[in-house]
Amino acid sequence: MTTQLMREALRPLYREAGNAHPGLLIQRGLEVHDEDNKEAKTKHLRRVCASTTDGYYQNAYYRWERATRDALRFNQVTLALETRLFIGLSGGGMLETGCAISHSYGAPYIPGSSVKGVVKAHVRGSPFATEHPAVFAELFGMDANPQGTDPQGLSGLVTFHDAWWVPDSAPKPFVEEIVTTHHLEYYGQEGRVPATDFDSPIPNAQIAVQGRFLFVLEGDPAWLDLARQMLIAALANRGIGAKTRTGYGLFDPQPHEPAEPTCPWVDETIARLMRQNRAPQDQTLRGSALAAAWSEITDPALKAAALADIRSRWQRGGWWDDPPGKAAKQKAIYASASSPLEQRP
Repeated sequence: MTTQLMREALRPLYREAGNAHPGLLIQRGLEVHDEDNKEAKTKHLRRVCASTTDGYYQNAYYRWERATRDALRFNQVTLALETRLFIGLSGGGMLETGCAISHSYGAPYIPGSSVKGVVKAHVRGSPFATEHPAVFAELFGMDANPQGTDPQGLSGLVTFHDAWWVPDSAPKPFVEEIVTTHHLEYYGQEGRVPATDFDSPIPNAQIAVQGRFLFVLEGDPAWLDLARQMLIAALANRGIGAKTRTGYGLFDPQPHEPAEPTCPWVDETIARLMRQNRAPQDQTLRGSALAAAWSEITDPALKAAALADIRSRWQRGGWWDDPPGKAAKQKAIYASASSPLEQRP
């Protein structure tokens, strides 16, 4: 059976779009659903998986990363996937597959509610919850109990924020994954049709995620270290997302320590300006010529990468928070692309 999913007038627009929003492609991009043409669906999923993030997302990510650095309020941990992740699998409509994708930025994310749910379920099944029920309740909260001592319920002391995909932590955030269903009628009929050894396996294309994620916890510092340990243990042993029983969604328990961001453009431009102006490296790095050259970059991804590198070098020199002399003018130029809170010199 063939079902038309898109108006004829819209089809050329979707076909000609270069790097369209992957969430839009999942929800609205398939032109026709044909039960007898599985290759059309697979081809469409490959287009979704070819999507990449751009400078718009990178700027948003680095703003969030900087905004949550305060150790008195937040605890950050970056973890790498050991296996591929299925998150938001049931949200794909006619594609019969989906992914949790940021509406604004087009990058995969892990909802904070999912993160908290996995950690809570992992800890509930451990001896810790039995030995320290009051601590468990303080960390994760309690449901309302009209007949008990907490008729309004209890909010947890730790907030689990959405986990952001780390830019450039993989060649592409999305990857095609093949899941083979061996007993289609058994699962489709909720067990009313028996599964047998004579059932034919049916390959089914799905959208998975690869790379690293930045997890952010918020709350009282006295609770954050404990919550961080629980988070790492849950993601490393239990996993998150769909199909964790078959090994998907597991994270490396060793937190990833990000290297300082580097951008070849910054090295090349500083070297050129040093020769041109016969100025030392530190003076060139803080100077107006580099800021002017950076302002003229038109590629958003390159501009974001160069800004991250320049900012990192300024921070190592102790200039970003307290720029010396005329460097305050250059910081205002860089900060205008970073965050409204940093636009003052």
